Amino acid sequence: MVSNRLAPIAVGAAGSARIALAGVAYRPQGAAGLGVGCPVAHFTGLDCPGCGSTRSIGALVRLDPAAAFDHNALVPVALVFVVVSWALWTWSRWSARSTPAVVRGPVAIMTIAAVLVAFTVVRNLDAGAWLASGLSSA
Repeated sequence: MVSNRLAPIAVGAAGSARIALAGVAYRPQGAAGLGVGCPVAHFTGLDCPGCGSTRSIGALVRLDPAAAFDHNALVPVALVFVVVSWALWTWSRWSARSTPAVVRGPVAIMTIAAVLVAFTVVRNLDAGAWLASGLSSA
């Protein structure tokens, strides 16, 4: 079916456009920009799993992976997972095979939740300070 083949392309295009938009909208700290901070960091002084993600995507769009990892190490890793998952989903749609279990189902959801919780805890410990976004007390 045509719709089975077009859905992955549409999803990939929408995701790529969102990442490009985040990279274009990114402004270094102190520059004129959106100025939206993390409410978790603002009220608790702790980094949530998303703290630094906009700066990380901006660095990736500028092809600076070192800065991307410095702002939020989870973003480049998550983007690789998303791209691989999208490729597997696209392949399964185009070949009429079932989507591999690694990219769907409750096990995948629980694994992602566990990684987010572990990353949040570790980046807020003294031993994991190297994972902090750098703007903990926004």
